[in-house]
Amino acid sequence: MSHTITHYRLISEVKIRRESFGGILYKYGCADRGALSFINSPQLIELLIIGQQQHDGDMNAAIENSRYSEAGKQKLYSALDDLVKRGYIQVQMQMSSKPVSS
Repeated sequence: MSHTITHYRLISEVKIRRESFGGILYKYGCADRGALSFINSPQLIELLIIGQQQHDGDMNAAIENSRYSEAGKQKLYSALDDLVKRGYIQVQMQMSSKPVSS
């Protein structure tokens, strides 16, 4: 039985800045002269930085190599879905025939 795997990748034009409240994401190279988002989650900012610096933008690798609980990982994936809508993360769907472990 096959299932769909979602791969999340931070786009290369995104710059991340830590702030006391979490951080700021800035996307360069946009037709509208850039995009700016305030992120009120230090945990998400740290994950994005780790993904960018240690996993070449591969956010799945950043999450799966973290020590978060399964519930925590699901919350992070939900946060990435929001960043997909804002244009900071690219998503790629892939079919897999590997069985899903429960």
